[in-house]
Amino acid sequence: MTATASPAATRTLTVCVASIGGLLFGYGTGVIAGALPLVSADYGLSAWAQGAAVSAALLGAALTAPSSGRFADRFGRLPVIGAAAAVYAVGTLASAAATGPGLLLAGRFLVGLSLGATSFAVPLYISEIAPPARRGALVTLNQLMITIGLLLSYVVAYALEPSGAWRAMLAVGSVPALLLLAGMFLVPESPDWLHSRGHGPRAALAAARLGIELEGTPPPEHPEARGSAVEGGAVRDRAAGVPGGGRPAQGRTRGPGLRAACARAGRRWVALGLAIAILVHLTGLNTAIYYAPTILASSGLTSAGGIIGSILVGACNVAATIVTVLFLDRWGRRPLMIGGLVVMALTALGITLAGLLGHEGTVTALLLCVFITAGAVGPAAVFWVYISEIYPSEVRGALMSVATAAHWAADFVVATTFLPLVQQLSLAGTFALYAAITGASALALARWMPETRGKPLVATARPAAVASYAD
Repeated sequence: MTATASPAATRTLTVCVASIGGLLFGYGTGVIAGALPLVSADYGLSAWAQGAAVSAALLGAALTAPSSGRFADRFGRLPVIGAAAAVYAVGTLASAAATGPGLLLAGRFLVGLSLGATSFAVPLYISEIAPPARRGALVTLNQLMITIGLLLSYVVAYALEPSGAWRAMLAVGSVPALLLLAGMFLVPESPDWLHSRGHGPRAALAAARLGIELEGTPPPEHPEARGSAVEGGAVRDRAAGVPGGGRPAQGRTRGPGLRAACARAGRRWVALGLAIAILVHLTGLNTAIYYAPTILASSGLTSAGGIIGSILVGACNVAATIVTVLFLDRWGRRPLMIGGLVVMALTALGITLAGLLGHEGTVTALLLCVFITAGAVGPAAVFWVYISEIYPSEVRGALMSVATAAHWAADFVVATTFLPLVQQLSLAGTFALYAAITGASALALARWMPETRGKPLVATARPAAVASYAD
């Protein structure tokens, strides 16, 4: 897009392109749910091997997320997203061409390396180009694209399941990856990142293209007036806004180490971000998504019926996320997170009771829809917005990547152990465990999670402001 395009058009294009990363996330993690029964039939996979097929991508994501954060802080948000899109395309095609379980796992691991970067870099980037009043909605568009990617993976699985074409299911994911890679050449770098690196003139131009205000500076002018913006020094020192001091030295390319980053953000914020990152998965939310066809088939539905039920689950997920996009900035992060966890705990308890009383099948499918819907409205959407708001800009990439690594590591553990847990405890017993963890998480966050709705990024990054959010 040219520099003379309107700021609204540039901002719309930028958010749409970046959100393709969410589509990759959703399709990449969801497609294995439809492919798994077919892969298992071809290769005779055990429960542990099936868990490995699902969690190979999650392991890759957990390993790459921390280093990706440092790269995003050093080189910028767009290079990381673009490189991740290229790796995703390679991993997807390698998975589709695999001639055995080992090569399939290797391809899925490459996909995970990509997801570890895009899963935090995309919401981070969107949060930095969004006005504070609309940040929740715009970042949640990434979550909406995740749910659309999941739904797309279920629809593709339904279309290809009769022919057993699991390789084609996997290969479809390369298309949005290539679109995202091409889109990186059309959008501006994050003005907030440019400013934090000391690139004042470039930050001013990027902010002008997007029609946003660099927090702590006067509103940027449209590119027609960019000469005065740059030559007059539109980007001023943010000593009054950034925790711990003013603007970084001109041309600085390296951020502080992890220990210094944690000290800059404050231990309470770091601990809170890590806790939420882990709790999202200990609820069993993503496990229910990854194994939806398997769960529904084990509850009495046929294989095809399980995939149809998964499509229903995916549609509910998309609808719930649309609601979240519309109301997250109106209702706030805290009520949606805690309310979503409460509904999830009650629904998981309902799945447990249905199993114990022998009322599975359709009842389990409906309860699973409610469970995933509540998760989409609450933890799944709020997590990414929340961790993009609570850290200082100069260490935001590093600390978001640490939280993302913890997020993926928890996902890896839960996804790997789900089928063995079902074998040992039954489906009802496994969801009883999830219900207990989810209920305890809701109580803990009711005590410790402050609200960040509508706060400027430089304000939410101040540890001293925690008390003011707890009202």
